[in-house]
Amino acid sequence: MASTPRTNADGRLADVTACLPIAYGSIAFYLGPNAKGEFKTHRWTLYVRSPDQTFDLSRAISKVVFQLHPSFPQPTRELTEPPFEITECGWGEFEASIRIVWKEIADERSTIVTHGIRLYPKNTPQKNADPSTYMNTQVPVVSEKYDEVVFTNPKEEFHISLADAHKVKKLSYPLSKEQSVLKHFRTYGDEGDVQAMSRAKKHLEGELRSIKDRLLKVDSELDTVKARLAEFKTSTKPVAKVSQTKKKPKPAKKLAASDQPPSKKTKTS
Repeated sequence: MASTPRTNADGRLADVTACLPIAYGSIAFYLGPNAKGEFKTHRWTLYVRSPDQTFDLSRAISKVVFQLHPSFPQPTRELTEPPFEITECGWGEFEASIRIVWKEIADERSTIVTHGIRLYPKNTPQKNADPSTYMNTQVPVVSEKYDEVVFTNPKEEFHISLADAHKVKKLSYPLSKEQSVLKHFRTYGDEGDVQAMSRAKKHLEGELRSIKDRLLKVDSELDTVKARLAEFKTSTKPVAKVSQTKKKPKPAKKLAASDQPPSKKTKTS
């Protein structure tokens, strides 16, 4: 029977880690002759999503803030409900910042990731080549990453919310509002992905155990030093100070008249 996690005074579960899988990235389509001007050659969608239909990120995420290139109108975009995505048109690649803000019950700092929006495939012939000669308007450029956000000693209420996020049979909202994007989302469910995720999780758990062991060792060494210091203080008695009284100088002895040296007389002629 599994033991109940211990709760600290601050409401956090002791010696507990929780993981939330996420996928984030971009999918870009070359517009070709449908482009509306030379500065809108591609249509792309930037997103944070659940890796599949069984993880409800809305149970844990309060909002997602996308920071785009300053050339876009309103470069800071904030979404408070899923799907967490924005769609724009442009002509150049750039690096976007994604800030994930967790629910208030989590009492956790925001998670920030960066993502380079790719418009052109890796095998682009040359920088100034005409895209129409090597790009297909039906085949997008997909750039996506899978990650697991780890929460160490999470708040008890947030830990329950994370557990509920894993129990969803099917999401109540679409993974994307863009149908053209939706069908290009990768599914992280095949055997290779599961094994890779399992290896990553085991490695992370090993790292956390190693850190915990080092912290326990440091605590033990600190307790030993404190004990020795206390023992030293009790065994060392204070030495009484010897008062040093300064002797008063004896008054100068007065000379008697007979002791006075004879005065020199001045001869007069």
